[in-house]
Amino acid sequence: MVIESFSNPKYKYLLSLSKSKTRKKEGVFLMEGKVENELAFRTGHIPKIVVFSEAYTSQEGIQHLYGNTQTQFIQLSKALFDALSYQHVPGNYICVFTSFEYTLEALESDGPFVVLEKIEKPGNLGAILRTCDALGVKNIIATQSPVDLFNPNILRNSRGAVFTTKCVFTSNEDAFSYLKQGGREIYSAALNESSVDYRSTQTKPDAAFVFGSEAFGLSDYWLSHSDQKIIIPMLGVVDSLNVSVSVAIVISHHMNRNIKV
Repeated sequence: MVIESFSNPKYKYLLSLSKSKTRKKEGVFLMEGKVENELAFRTGHIPKIVVFSEAYTSQEGIQHLYGNTQTQFIQLSKALFDALSYQHVPGNYICVFTSFEYTLEALESDGPFVVLEKIEKPGNLGAILRTCDALGVKNIIATQSPVDLFNPNILRNSRGAVFTTKCVFTSNEDAFSYLKQGGREIYSAALNESSVDYRSTQTKPDAAFVFGSEAFGLSDYWLSHSDQKIIIPMLGVVDSLNVSVSVAIVISHHMNRNIKV
């Protein structure tokens, strides 16, 4: 049966999951996109619901993935699917997954760490997740952050990396304690008179790199709890970069120096 009414209870439930409060209450989230949903499935995440429209894909086209599970299929009219989705492209469909979260203890013991203090833009966190996955970084720690990991902008910008890179939300104090218990050096990116060119540091493979928000930079906490403050030299007239770009530059340099391919 095709759902065509905007007042249908099933459709209204799906629409309500666009709100963080409802997602947290229900313990589920929406993921849109063929590539993203197939990656989620390959990493062991079975959707509770698959939502599709014949305007973009058929049930037969996705049945091979989810046919042997308890997944519920819901077919929407094009108008309802378009209102619910962001990408109106062939092959697109939406899944409802059970929410999950990681603890500090669940992080990988080897490799570098990316620490993000007070990151406030979901799109930036999504881009950082995608960058870290591409560079082989498995651990992200977000401190003092108000964002919801399952915000649609994070999911969309991560391109599925939310399923492959562990992101833990915690406090500055707990993050610092965890890193130091593991004997890791901490490098904080900051516009500071004692900062050095990031390329001049001799970082160990399991080093931690801390980045602040674009609005506020790093707090005094990390400035006073770092082993070294680093800076990306700016050769033009602007004095800063988008935080996701900063992460990509610093971590790419670190991985190229420390990781043998």
